[in-house]
Amino acid sequence: MDIQAFLIRHLLHPLWMIREGEGEGLKYLNYFCYIDRLSQTDLEESQENKIKKILAHAYENTDYYHGMFEKIGFHPSRIKVKDEMLKIPLLTKDIVRRNFESLMARNLARSHVTEASTGGSTGVPMRFLRDRRSLFLRRGQELYFDRWMGYRIGTKVAYFVSGSHYDGRISQLKARVRNATCERMLSFDPHDITDEYLEKFLDAYLAFRPAMIKCFPNALTPFAGFVARARVNLPPVQAISCTGENLYAQQRGKFEHIFGGEVFEKVGTRESGVFACECKEHRGLHVFTEGIYLELLKENGEPAGPGEMGRVVITDLFNMAMPLIRYEIGDMAVAGNGTRCPCGSKLPLIDKLLGRDRDIVVDSYGNPKPGYLFVEAIKNMNLSAQIQVVQENPRLLVVRIAKQGMNENNPDALRDDFQKIVGPHVEIRFEYPNTIDRDPSGKFRYVISKVKYW
Repeated sequence: MDIQAFLIRHLLHPLWMIREGEGEGLKYLNYFCYIDRLSQTDLEESQENKIKKILAHAYENTDYYHGMFEKIGFHPSRIKVKDEMLKIPLLTKDIVRRNFESLMARNLARSHVTEASTGGSTGVPMRFLRDRRSLFLRRGQELYFDRWMGYRIGTKVAYFVSGSHYDGRISQLKARVRNATCERMLSFDPHDITDEYLEKFLDAYLAFRPAMIKCFPNALTPFAGFVARARVNLPPVQAISCTGENLYAQQRGKFEHIFGGEVFEKVGTRESGVFACECKEHRGLHVFTEGIYLELLKENGEPAGPGEMGRVVITDLFNMAMPLIRYEIGDMAVAGNGTRCPCGSKLPLIDKLLGRDRDIVVDSYGNPKPGYLFVEAIKNMNLSAQIQVVQENPRLLVVRIAKQGMNENNPDALRDDFQKIVGPHVEIRFEYPNTIDRDPSGKFRYVISKVKYW
């Protein structure tokens, strides 16, 4: 018997086989499962109480919110939450950067607080703090949604995300033992998409036989394309969990065809974890109201109505180390119509996530055009080259087509399709770089807008 088999059979207590902090996450999962038995009224009251708690904590323990609440005449103890929240100014990443120290809660010991940062897709990462308990809560929150996909501790998972999204490893031996017993994961490097690497990874994938895939859609796409070209029939997975980037209809269909599993879209951020997810009905994304309070705001700051597009603004109900109240994360979404999902979950729905506000292109007449319109045009052309659309200003759209992998397709057809989207008064210019880089976070962005719509 080798040493790994010996450890697995004789030395590892079941709780040790759980990732550090996983036991706490499971404890909160058990609590969050109770959500399924709450009435709609109880669920709303639970969220309202959590909002009041985080507002009172912020007022009493942070210089930033104490001063700001005093200035606007706002006191948490006297509010009707959803009527009064609009009085609180929005929090942005720039505000967090400028007020880092005054946003820190004074009543938490530094030993209970960890520092993290956003991926920095705009080139400037944002530092923030999280308390230890909030990390466990977030893990329980993610497990709550993963349960909808059939995930259980020990399920084999293939990850197609950036390296920065993995938890750190304490030791190589501990990592190997944990991966062999509990996490059981196979990791793909989205930065190496040479045929040599893809062939090697395919062999590893077939040997590993994952039951589930977790991915950034654009990190899974190169491997999916390689599998299709190689005409390999993969053993089917039970689910494909997509997050971190916009998921397009073409990708959903392609993934389900090649990997044989049902695709679920999740929405999350570094700051607030995975806070919305599709169920098996696929009629929108359920919002985890026990962990966040979500607002969708129109240009005038008023709440978006059913079917209207709005900026995603969240209040984190877990993180006491650095409260993020009415925090604008930079995403856009379409509000749901308020109907109950047939799946039976009481968690409310948002209809569609449109991605980053900087992925919203402005047309000739000042109207917003979601980035997925351009992606659909690109996909319909069946171009083999990597393409990125950048709106430099309201009158200029730059289309970058990487020379590597470029085929003989004439870009004029693509220009015509794009012109229909943006209208006649936006110039479309083509550039042909050797390669197009990913964001520091490991994500690839098809569409980048430098024009602020709001």
